[in-house]
Amino acid sequence: MITENFDKTVRSGSALNGGSAAETGSAEHIHAQLEEARFISGFMAAVSTSLELDDICSIAARALYGHAPFYRVVFTFFSNQDARTVTFSPMVQKGILSAKAKITVGSSCSPTDLSENSLASAHLTLLNNLGTIAIYFKSGQDKTFSESLLVSVVACFSQTIRNAQEHSKMKDLAMRDGLTELLNRRIFDETLAHKVKCPDMHPVSLLIIDLDNFKQVNDTFGHQAGDQVLKTVAKILKESCRGQDLVARYGGEEFAIILSQTKAVTAHAIAQRIRNRLAKTAFTFDDRQLQMTASIGLATCQEGSSIFTANLVKQADRALYQAKRTGKNKVCVFPDDLLTDRTTDFGVENYGALVSAPC
Repeated sequence: MITENFDKTVRSGSALNGGSAAETGSAEHIHAQLEEARFISGFMAAVSTSLELDDICSIAARALYGHAPFYRVVFTFFSNQDARTVTFSPMVQKGILSAKAKITVGSSCSPTDLSENSLASAHLTLLNNLGTIAIYFKSGQDKTFSESLLVSVVACFSQTIRNAQEHSKMKDLAMRDGLTELLNRRIFDETLAHKVKCPDMHPVSLLIIDLDNFKQVNDTFGHQAGDQVLKTVAKILKESCRGQDLVARYGGEEFAIILSQTKAVTAHAIAQRIRNRLAKTAFTFDDRQLQMTASIGLATCQEGSSIFTANLVKQADRALYQAKRTGKNKVCVFPDDLLTDRTTDFGVENYGALVSAPC
């Protein structure tokens, strides 16, 4: 669109053979459109180099600043009625823009958050209600944008954001189990390996959870009932854990939870909370109620220790086997004396009473 308009302007400008004022005005108009065309071309090429939302905003901020140095630019995106804002306030050192993003999730940026001596010179609404771009300048330094430039920025940026969102959805699908929407086994393996290797993440506690007698659910009520149980259990696991904990579907009716920077005593308390909640949850199928229990194995990579990831998984598996073999519906640990130095100090968070589960 910009190119077509520019070509028309060039042709009309070439046809002008009038007075010098008209020629000067035409030349200035052509120069302005040429600069805008160059900016749009560079802007489109730049923002299309990434599919990560934060990177796209950073690239766009730099491109916009090069065309019109701003005081602040705020990108706001809407998704499922939640707002996510990415704000850039540039710092120029030796002619180089160094803009650090401030990211806010769940609330949009209000004009009152900005300096009183700034104003929004441009407020762009992205297509399909994707979000907005607000460009702020200090008083007396505001910039006027042509309508054609703003339309082109909106169209280009909207398409780039749509591509990024589709990419994010596909990436998320590749990381998650289709039934429970928990992270899948591949992501679990990669994350556990990373956390075990990273001393800053220690101690790392691992829970492996297996539903007791799950086969009877499928045999008695059918596989749809079994799927519903798995989805409900996944929801309980997510609600029973903290934000930084990783919950994954390990396979079949098995689940796994990675608790980084978590001592064994705290992990044991979390495991007991999960076990108790599962045991109290009633499922109803064909007007019949069903209660599920779970056996849980716990192993911990202690601070200062080194262990192969596979060995940590084997230890949790051995603890799980012990829980199954000795009556089910319990939490067992590896080694047996893992909780010898237990303490009731759980820090700032309250995980409830610590219930012993001897194997």
